[in-house]
Amino acid sequence: MKAFKLEQWNHPGTYVEIPKPIPGHGECLIKIRAAGLCRSDLDMLDSKPNSAPWATAISPGYILGHENAGIIEALGEGISDLKVGEGVVVHHLKHCGVCAFCVNGAEQHCEKYKRGDVVLTRGAGIDGGLAEYLVAPRSELVSIGDRDPVLYAPLTDAGVTAYHAVKSFIHRVRPNSTTAVIGIGGLGAYGVQFIKILSAAKIFAIDKSEGCLTTAKELGADEVLLSDASTATKILDMTNGNGIDYIVDFVGNDQTLALAAKISRPQGRIVVVGMEGGSVKLGWNHMATSCEFALSMGSTRQDLEDVCSLATAGKLRIDMQRFSFDQIQEAYDLLRAGRLTGRAVIVM
Repeated sequence: MKAFKLEQWNHPGTYVEIPKPIPGHGECLIKIRAAGLCRSDLDMLDSKPNSAPWATAISPGYILGHENAGIIEALGEGISDLKVGEGVVVHHLKHCGVCAFCVNGAEQHCEKYKRGDVVLTRGAGIDGGLAEYLVAPRSELVSIGDRDPVLYAPLTDAGVTAYHAVKSFIHRVRPNSTTAVIGIGGLGAYGVQFIKILSAAKIFAIDKSEGCLTTAKELGADEVLLSDASTATKILDMTNGNGIDYIVDFVGNDQTLALAAKISRPQGRIVVVGMEGGSVKLGWNHMATSCEFALSMGSTRQDLEDVCSLATAGKLRIDMQRFSFDQIQEAYDLLRAGRLTGRAVIVM
């Protein structure tokens, strides 16, 4: 079968021909219909040998693609609740199911698959879905029945990662609470939607792109602000000096982290999803008192179930730009240049 592999660090991906995989006990063979592309793919491709976090944690030589959806082609022994021809999406994070984290519902921190600051996932250390076929355990699959897998592919990382971050504080949100989403890209757009769907909080959307802010407004943001040196002052003025209760940073560089700390409110929460390597001073006089600071990592299979249910109910807008399998490099180039409309999805 055809596949697209990361074979060397700091080199473009390569098209290869490899044997079609065979499902074992408890596994399914999936004919891939769609695979989303992610900025973390670029981070991996651009990694220099022995550089953190990717090249110090995993080895090259794997198929890229961690946003995967397709059709069941064949069932391994022991599977009776799925059928050939049924649509499924793949939860890309591996988990053992028996370690302390898995047992307590935090399988994205599974001890067995932890590698330094990252976790082995499909498309990152383990073969992913930029291929004609993929084998995955039944425990990593969510059925979507006869629905179009192409529409669900971006939800398996961009959607579900944003959902997990929002879920970490949404139970504390009150009707008069304020929230801020920093970075309205592939994940931030879902962040705005989940806050809107799950709460009555006021949403501030912040980005350096007017186009992204237009999208945020369409998705339900109450206030949109261009990111510049005056953004924190403007937000404090708009909130009568109170600041923001709950902040999600989908960028994670020095500037966005500093902004989040400046606009934080006592007893609030700053959740960082973006992995742009920024740092910020925390503690007294650097952020609001009793405000929590957290790094949100990945998602759970239950999160994916929830997000797919919202999509099936027609509650999510799923923006994507479709590419064929032979256009993977073109799609990555557009992603790198910031010229995509929604998520890049390779349609097989």
